[in-house]
Amino acid sequence: MRVTATILCGLMACCAAGQNLTDLSVMDDRQAVASEPVNISDVPSIPDSVFLHPDRIRYDHRCFTIDGEDVFLFSGAFHYFRVPRPLWPDRFRKLKAAGFNCVETYVPWNWHERGMPRSLADESCIDLRPLEAFLDMAEEYGLYVIVRPGPYICAEWSGGGYPQWLMRKRPAHTLHEVWLQSNDPEYLRWTGHWLKAVCRVVAPRQHTRRPSGGKGVILFQIENEYNRVKWFARDDKREVLENMAGLVRQEGIDVPLITCWTDEARNVSEGPLNGILDMVNSYPRWEVERNFGRLIDRQMRTQPGKPLMAGELQGGWMSDVGGELSWNQDGLMPVQTQNITLYALQRGFCAVNYYMAVGGTNGDDWGARQMTTTYDYAAAIGEDGSTNDRYRRLQGLGALVREHGTRIARADAVSLEYTTTDPDVRLALRRAANGDRYYFVRTEEHTRHHFGTLQTADFALDFSLEPFGSMVYYLPAGKQDGKWYPEVPLPGPRPVAKSDTVRLTDCAVSFADPLPGKWKRLKRGEHLDDQGIYGRHLVYYRTYAPQGALLQVCITGEKMMNNTDGDGVLLAVDGKLVKSLRQEADSIWFQLPQNPSAKGKQEVLLLYESPGLQHHTNLAVERHWKIGFDYVRCGGKELPLEYAYTEEQHGQALSQGQALTERKTDGCNPFIRWYTYAFTLPQQADNALYHLQLEHTGNGFIYVNGHCIGRCWQKGPQTSYYIPECWLNKEGENRIAISLRPMNDGAEVKKAKIHVKWRHE
Repeated sequence: MRVTATILCGLMACCAAGQNLTDLSVMDDRQAVASEPVNISDVPSIPDSVFLHPDRIRYDHRCFTIDGEDVFLFSGAFHYFRVPRPLWPDRFRKLKAAGFNCVETYVPWNWHERGMPRSLADESCIDLRPLEAFLDMAEEYGLYVIVRPGPYICAEWSGGGYPQWLMRKRPAHTLHEVWLQSNDPEYLRWTGHWLKAVCRVVAPRQHTRRPSGGKGVILFQIENEYNRVKWFARDDKREVLENMAGLVRQEGIDVPLITCWTDEARNVSEGPLNGILDMVNSYPRWEVERNFGRLIDRQMRTQPGKPLMAGELQGGWMSDVGGELSWNQDGLMPVQTQNITLYALQRGFCAVNYYMAVGGTNGDDWGARQMTTTYDYAAAIGEDGSTNDRYRRLQGLGALVREHGTRIARADAVSLEYTTTDPDVRLALRRAANGDRYYFVRTEEHTRHHFGTLQTADFALDFSLEPFGSMVYYLPAGKQDGKWYPEVPLPGPRPVAKSDTVRLTDCAVSFADPLPGKWKRLKRGEHLDDQGIYGRHLVYYRTYAPQGALLQVCITGEKMMNNTDGDGVLLAVDGKLVKSLRQEADSIWFQLPQNPSAKGKQEVLLLYESPGLQHHTNLAVERHWKIGFDYVRCGGKELPLEYAYTEEQHGQALSQGQALTERKTDGCNPFIRWYTYAFTLPQQADNALYHLQLEHTGNGFIYVNGHCIGRCWQKGPQTSYYIPECWLNKEGENRIAISLRPMNDGAEVKKAKIHVKWRHE
């Protein structure tokens, strides 16, 4: 029998590369060497006794079973904290339309508890209402939910989700040199403070508390990518996991617990970790079989009896400052999503969660150190809610798993001899108990199209694969003809629509930021977060030093925190910037000017810019956790410092049409320059999308109608900023305020406009 395969061809030009840190941590692990695929049917399933409600939700070595029926979990990551709440229904509708039956989210501790509590028992600063609304809305749209509350979430989010104030709770003497993610008793107590609050929201919304057939939370994660943490002993890490698992069980979490890339949770036969499912996370770009495949091999050897689940399957990648935007990076084109998904099915996965399925924004200063404001991630549902070719691929894959997902998961991997006319094209087989066969045809060669024939003992497959193409041929038992999957929907007809542009440059008002009228004194060794300031906007400092003095400003220098850029410092005397004399690992030196006619000490003003707090944890991150200068020294002695945290307040006021109360100092403040715009929008339909397109020098923040969109960096690569349509006045006046601190080329908005386009569903 001869079967012909025709696969849609398409290739997007991409340019950069990257790799997940957890993937890299096992790439050179000798235990992760490639091997003959393990047949999941050769190992017994985990017993039902590990589940608290096996009648509602359980899993065996093949599949999840919910309310007595096998379910293939087709899930996507959607960070509610990166998308304004009025836009959630649009994103949920698109997830549902793509075939998703589940949604996954992190829960960022620092976003929900922004103020520092007085004690472990004080929950007055915790606001989990957004999480409640998100879980309720997911249920309304008929989606299961996977909750990942950390407390460490990574997520390219400030501090990996840990509150800025948390390090003030760090004891003087700790069990280990690194405190976060450790088994230090005080750290575990604060972990409990957070998890107890989350559990009270999640517990009543679990699937086990819903009527049969309903939807709710089905999986709850503890910790996150713990394999990355190499500086604690295995027993210490096990203690952390046992503490968290025991606590959430006590607080009413009765659905299965999960971890991701956390070896210490695998195959624990007793205690609170018994029955935990550890998931595979992978971002392999072009090398799916080498990178993802080896992780799967290791997973199956070290966690027999449990199903294969991808907690994070590559659905794009982040963009960082100075790098490439997600859609411009190499190995992220939509065909890669299809290839990696079908490889997961080929290996026997019964659940996949794409990270990300819904793009978002690192609003305000919530992005991790040196992350772009956009968190579009090249996701299937973009930052602005638009869909793309990846979305269409997921629609096709969603239809496949809805019809065949659980049957493929319960089928056996069968060794298959074949010949191929193209050595870059490979064939694999899974055979169901009733004789149905699923032939997986794939290539990892991504520069050319592939045409030829695969010959097995009983039939031939003629293939025509796009670069990096992958398909599966379903042949029912006893039949001569089958069907090719996935069936990717073709792009629908799009009406011709002319986009609009609202020019802003012509209506710009530019002026220097008013210098602070009020200053607050810092004690020696004190930082801004010791004063209760947990944001990382631009900060003024003031001190007094002798004429011509040499000043040393101690900061986080270049490459000191996980190879990122250092803090920014500007210094001025009498309204004029003073160039730095030299820069060392953790210090910038300034030679103050000499004014022969002046007597005594002179006022010295400084501006501080933090690129953000790193999203990973380690000793370097903890050492540089504080906000602001460690000190300013003159002649080896620390100078008294005052500060003013006014930029954020000014941005909020200006973008709402309010006047600044401080005295204007145009020409006297060389640190921050404001650009403000007032505009009305042309009459638009409800599906209009708005992006601020900006060409500028300097670094700063963007505010729209009282909302801080996020940071703008001279270094790029971002020049277009999504403005959520729910934040705009469609028929009234809108205001934008942009703060810029000078870099080597100064601080100036050269071009600014609002680009309006129509989203086609």
